Amino acid sequence: MSTSKKVILIHPRPDRAALPELAEALRRAGAEVQQFFMTDDYSTLLDALEGDVLPVVVKS
Repeated sequence: MSTSKKVILIHPRPDRAALPELAEALRRAGAEVQQFFMTDDYSTLLDALEGDVLPVVVKS
């Protein structure tokens, strides 16, 4: 990644990360990565989405 990106991975399943290697690959490419699981507090997700982030829903 040419510039540092902030990415939030949104996992629809509460019990596991879909594509667990994706977060690490993004980090190696220079991205700052947060992960959100649908059992978490939704206010945390909404706060994260207010910033300059790229939201990605990861389906499994």
